[in-house]
Amino acid sequence: MIPLRYRLREGVRLEPDGRGSWRLISLSPLYVVRINEAAAQLLQRTRRGATVGELAAAFRVTEERIFDLCQRFSARGILEVARARSFTRDEARGGDEARREGEARRGGGELDLQVSIIIPTLDRAAELEQCLRAVRGLAYPPDLVEVIVVDDGSRDPASVAEVAAGYGARLLVNDRNRGPAYSRNRAAVQARGEIFAFLDSDCVPDSSWLAELTPYFAWKKVGAVGGRTRAYLHGSQKVTGLDRYEEVSSPLDLGPWLHIAGPGSDTFYLPTCNLLVRRSAYAAVRGLRERLRVGEDVDLCWRLRARGYYLVYAPEGVVRHKHRGSLQGLLRQRLQYGTSEAVLHRLHPEKRKRFPLLPAPLATVALTMFASVSLEPRLLPALVLPTAWDALGRLAHLRREQVDVPATQVWGSVVRTHLGMLYVAFFHLQRYYLWPLALLGKKLPGAWVLGASALVYSAGVDYQAKRPHLDFASFLLCYTADHLAYQTGVIAGCLKARSFRSYLPSFSRSDGVSRKASREVSRPRSGRTSLGALASAQGQD
Repeated sequence: MIPLRYRLREGVRLEPDGRGSWRLISLSPLYVVRINEAAAQLLQRTRRGATVGELAAAFRVTEERIFDLCQRFSARGILEVARARSFTRDEARGGDEARREGEARRGGGELDLQVSIIIPTLDRAAELEQCLRAVRGLAYPPDLVEVIVVDDGSRDPASVAEVAAGYGARLLVNDRNRGPAYSRNRAAVQARGEIFAFLDSDCVPDSSWLAELTPYFAWKKVGAVGGRTRAYLHGSQKVTGLDRYEEVSSPLDLGPWLHIAGPGSDTFYLPTCNLLVRRSAYAAVRGLRERLRVGEDVDLCWRLRARGYYLVYAPEGVVRHKHRGSLQGLLRQRLQYGTSEAVLHRLHPEKRKRFPLLPAPLATVALTMFASVSLEPRLLPALVLPTAWDALGRLAHLRREQVDVPATQVWGSVVRTHLGMLYVAFFHLQRYYLWPLALLGKKLPGAWVLGASALVYSAGVDYQAKRPHLDFASFLLCYTADHLAYQTGVIAGCLKARSFRSYLPSFSRSDGVSRKASREVSRPRSGRTSLGALASAQGQD
């Protein structure tokens, strides 16, 4: 069973073209895709939402084939994906009533997995106590949960032992500090659960945490499920500007949208501070690499994906993380994160920084960068050329396809695409190249202009999108320090590894709903409606 539900995104149109096929039209982003009758029937069924099981039954093909095709449509923004729920979120609200409901529901398969919650800790007895208090209040059958605390060499082990005993947690004590990967592996060996649920001791899970994440394991190919990691601000005597920055900029927070990733070359992963892993999948990849002190969660997720497992990011499964309380602590953490890039690239050379290969938007980026470096603002009006070329080409394509879209919408879509590409390029530039640009600026002052432009533009876009409760000047200051610290770590890691190959980018062009998808859904189990060649005609953006 694949517990997913797909829905046709608002603003997507389906129109017959009068030649035996259909046109699928998206206005934002703007593109037209030709599909056949069977594909149109499938998408029509998702107008009000349909589960993978319902679509598979309707077309008499396997759920795996439906999932693969729907994910390709989803990647193009045609379909929205959510979990297929058999109970509402409000029903998993915590407390005794929720536990009774959970126990009654266990026979229905929603909350019937044995879970081992594994919490490594180091010198955090007070934070551990709050974490365990929240774990005790989870809306999940208590007899299906065991809690294992691993003391990784605390200076006051008696305090950790007292807290663990007070909440009935099993306690393992390392002979010395061995790192979170070793601690989690040690606990996993002794755990009884079908699912390992990893938490950090400075995290506080919401009561519905396990209830939201465990249903995805109904699909046997799911190896790991992660939830959203939000900032913990409750009970703080004073919320600082740094707290406000971390609230919207933590690298642990993967955002508000469900995401599914299987085998592939992209770099998606789930952090271990909020991660559930299937026991058999964890064993198949031999757990975490214990020699890694940073990036061990990235490596684990990439190895799971390479073995054919899927990762699911479900933002409803929330834990709240107590971020670093000082700027020094935050910068030290970001620097440590950066050092992992070179090591991870050596372990996974197929993982590259990927960029969309879109000629006209890339021309806009190139012109902007050249005007900055050459200190020639007179070149900036030339930016209208790639934008006009792109817009006129799209208008011509729409006329050939006999698709009626107002010219203002076409121009608006093109401008947003070019500004988006500029953000992608400038974010990458200020993330990895501010120090080199600062050094280059001594010889070529335009490099300073380029670096400053990249920093301010990317910070401005992020500020507008994330809307922190913070003025822009303070946000920009934290943003600059954050990315400089990470970049310093990346450079230090590359120097230590004697390789800067992790900097090498990869460009790829989206090919719409590919013919590969068509082949993979081409053989129905019985003769009804065949999904062969569902998307046999390529779309053009």
